[in-house]
Amino acid sequence: MKKMKQIILAIVLLVATVTQAQKSFFDNISEDDIYNVYIKMSKAGNGTYKAEERGTPVKFKKEYLPTGEGYKFSTILQEGPKKGETDFTVDISDKKIECKGYPYESVISGEDWGYRYYYVSIGDYVFSLKGVSTKFATFKGINAVYIKAGKPEKADTEKKTKKKNSFFSKMKALKNQALGSAGVFGSEYKEFKNKNMDKIITDYLVAMKAKQEGRTAAQKQSDTNVANLTKNKMAKEKAAKDASYAEAKKYNDSVKATPEWKDLERRKRQNEANYQSRQKADFVTLRNTSGSAIYVARSGSKNRGTKISTGGSVKWSCGQDAYIQVNNTTTNTKVYSKNSGCGNTITVR
Repeated sequence: MKKMKQIILAIVLLVATVTQAQKSFFDNISEDDIYNVYIKMSKAGNGTYKAEERGTPVKFKKEYLPTGEGYKFSTILQEGPKKGETDFTVDISDKKIECKGYPYESVISGEDWGYRYYYVSIGDYVFSLKGVSTKFATFKGINAVYIKAGKPEKADTEKKTKKKNSFFSKMKALKNQALGSAGVFGSEYKEFKNKNMDKIITDYLVAMKAKQEGRTAAQKQSDTNVANLTKNKMAKEKAAKDASYAEAKKYNDSVKATPEWKDLERRKRQNEANYQSRQKADFVTLRNTSGSAIYVARSGSKNRGTKISTGGSVKWSCGQDAYIQVNNTTTNTKVYSKNSGCGNTITVR
C-alpha cells in the first residue's frame, strides 16, 4: 500500500511538473516575485550553463488585451539609483515583434538593429535565447536568464566570524566567486547551473509546439486578436503621420500665400536670372568634338592648360583668347578669340 502511494505521488509530481513546464509565456511569469538576472551565459557541458555576471534584480509587469491575450511585458528595476524605473519593454503590437500560438504562446521574438532576440518562460525561469526555431523546436544557446529569487541564506554569525579570517575560507570565497556559486550569485543560481537546460528548454519547445498545432479554430482566434492589435496600432500611427503632414502642408501653404514669401521668391528668381546673365556675359563654352582629350591655355602660358575630355566641354573666360596646348607647351593654334562668343558654345575639333 505504501509503495502504491509513492507511485501515485511520483505520477502526480510528474504531471504537475509537465503542466508547469507547458504554461504559456504570460501565464508563467510572476508579477509578485523578484527575479535575479544572470548574463553573459556560456555552455558548461552536459546541457548546463554558467553566467559571468549578475545584473540588477527586477520584477515583471504584464499587460493583457480585453480579450485576455498577453501582449506586453516590462522589467522594473528593484535596486540601485534607478529603482522603480523600467529597464526594458517588449510590446507585441510592434510590427517587428512576434508571438503566435495563443493561448499556448511560448516564444516572443523580435528584431532590434538587425539582431534577433527570443524570450521563453519556463517554471522559475525567463530566458533570453539565441537561434530559436519554433518550426523545429530548437535553439542555439542562452544569452541571459531571469530566475525567481531564492530565500535569503540563514546567517550563522558565530561560525562565519570564526572563519572570516581563515586562509582556507578566503581561498574558498575566491573560488566561489570565480565559479559563481550560491552566496555570490544566489542560491537559485546554484540550482540553475546544475540543471540540463538544453533538455528543459527543448522539451518545452516540443511540448508547446504540439499544443499549438492541436488548437481549435476558436483558440486560434487569439492570434487574430493580437494581429489586429498590431494592425490597429500601425493604422493609428499612419493616421497621426498623415495628420501631421497635412497640418504642416497647411501651414506651409499659408506662409507661401503671404506677400513676404512671394516677394522673397521674386527676388530669388531675379538673382538666378542675374546669375545666368553674368554667365553669358563672362563665359563661353568650349566643346571638344575631336577623338581625343585636348588642352587649351592662354597665349604664352607655361602652366598646364585646361583639359577638355572627348565629347566634353568647359567654361572659358569670354575675354581671353584660347590656344591648343601640346605637352604643356602652348601652340599658336587659336581655337577662340576673346569677346567673340560670350554666352555661346564654340566647337573645338
